[in-house]
Amino acid sequence: MLWVSESMRFNLLDENNNKANALTVFLVTVLFCFIGGHLRLPPELSLFWPVNALLAGIIVRFPFLHRSRTYLICYLAMVFNDLVFSGWASRSFTINFANIIFILIVASLLIKRNKPVPGLSRPGKALLIFPACLLGALASATWGTLAEGATVGENFLPVWSDWVSEQFSTGVLLLPPLLTLPARFSLNLSCWRLKKLLPAMAVLASIIAAALIGGAGSLTFPLPALIWCAIVYPIAVTSLITLIVGVAEIMLVVNGVMNIQGNDELLALSQLVSARLGIATVAISPLIVAVSVDAILQLNKQLALRANYDFLTRLLSRSGLYEQLRQTDDSGQPNVQSAGVMLVNIDYFKAVNDSFGHDSGDAVLQEIASRMRTVIGDQGMLCRFGGEEFMVVLFNHEQTALFRIAEQIRIAIFMRKFLLQGNTVSITVSIGIANEIRPQKSRVETVNTLISAADKQLYQAKRNGRNQTMQPIATAAEPIR
Repeated sequence: MLWVSESMRFNLLDENNNKANALTVFLVTVLFCFIGGHLRLPPELSLFWPVNALLAGIIVRFPFLHRSRTYLICYLAMVFNDLVFSGWASRSFTINFANIIFILIVASLLIKRNKPVPGLSRPGKALLIFPACLLGALASATWGTLAEGATVGENFLPVWSDWVSEQFSTGVLLLPPLLTLPARFSLNLSCWRLKKLLPAMAVLASIIAAALIGGAGSLTFPLPALIWCAIVYPIAVTSLITLIVGVAEIMLVVNGVMNIQGNDELLALSQLVSARLGIATVAISPLIVAVSVDAILQLNKQLALRANYDFLTRLLSRSGLYEQLRQTDDSGQPNVQSAGVMLVNIDYFKAVNDSFGHDSGDAVLQEIASRMRTVIGDQGMLCRFGGEEFMVVLFNHEQTALFRIAEQIRIAIFMRKFLLQGNTVSITVSIGIANEIRPQKSRVETVNTLISAADKQLYQAKRNGRNQTMQPIATAAEPIR
């Protein structure tokens, strides 16, 4: 079953509306601080404080927010939430500086010259998330630990390590989906079949295996499945799955379902701190793979675009035309009732280049392509066949309709003169037509056969004086001159 793709776009922030932006940032900060504060009541959800990573991601996505007043608004919103909903007093003014420190450091490192990480388009840019979150977590944890009243001594390291692991793991897990989330959401369920769901099912199976087997290495069990997801799914989907896996593993560790207890004699770190740091480190692999695969796909698309389209006229190239015909053949579409080919050749094009230069010749090609595109629209395929020659391929058009369309093309070019270096110049074309009723071969083979026949008609049009359309069987329509 095929489903229609649905898309929607959200515009919450406007670069030219500072007051609205300030209000939005304030309300978003208060809302998620309120949610985060109340989520801390259930023990399982008290492990997470996603507000800092969320605000850092928003600022990176909208770099015009990277200003001192934005951070001041975030700080005031956090203090407001604590005073109104949490009942904190003086500690709110000091501890919330730790949150701002994390946001400021992460945003400053990911934004360069007021430009965000553009979709994490290269592996090197994706890697920036990890040092940015680590530095932000270290600085934030130091301030936050001191603000909580911990002194440098036995009680400092446990509190400080808990701060670092929470901020670092939350940032590493939450920032990739925030930064890769497309501005326009598109839902296309036609491609989500069982085969597409296998990587996600493998992730689920690996988490179950990790919980059953346990041990320090169990945290890495989902890694191969996550890399599989990175190869199959878009970056945003892979990042979201990685986030869900990280959250699930942290909750499994805390609740004792996944036992990763090891030898803590060298460094007195809790299982939670170790799990957070391990999960954050593992998260780098699927992200880098996803970014690398996306970069390769984008490169392939660019190469295909260059190969399949003519750079000058933006029409299909010869190879692009044949590629589309092959794709149509492979798609299993029903056989066509008729096929037609037009070869359109510019008359005396060499004289245009000799008289006005090759730049003017290029301008003529571009203008003719534009006029032909206007006539053809979505009725058929239009390509630059080579040099000053164009080709039109149409299916399910009668011969009289082919002749009429060819004449529309010829007249559109002939009746309106071209302006070349201040001179108005008349340009004409000769057109040869060939068609076949109920072709039995593939579209590629049919078009190949028709090209040879249309070329003979084009040669006849040139011999008869140019600026005319020729087809195998004469019609009642007469060329307009």
